[in-house]
Amino acid sequence: MKLDGIHHIGVNVSDIDRAEKFYTDVLGFHVVERYDEEMRHLMLDSGNTFIHLFENPELPIENAINCLSVEGLAHIAFGTNREYFPKIIDELKVENIVFRGPLILGQGESVHFKDPDGNHLEIRCPA
Repeated sequence: MKLDGIHHIGVNVSDIDRAEKFYTDVLGFHVVERYDEEMRHLMLDSGNTFIHLFENPELPIENAINCLSVEGLAHIAFGTNREYFPKIIDELKVENIVFRGPLILGQGESVHFKDPDGNHLEIRCPA
């Protein structure tokens, strides 16, 4: 099998409009496609992989996230370079995003925070 890499990562959200605002206004991603089928969903360009947001207001997301992220280690990590990392921390502060870090973990430095639905996110740069 020969694959080209990761095409997209699917993320469940309870309110697609709120999630879109967070992922575009705060993280700077761009909407490349909207779907209005059985379930509202949209595709975001994050630079080298797409993030596919699926709206499901009835899904008990919090319990699943706690199980996968707190007991497990599920999260999405975005990369940046050493030069931009302090600027990103400042932007998170301006947006009033509560985060943990910066932390030196392995070969990198990172900050950890949650999207409006509690999905665990990380921004990482080389140490």
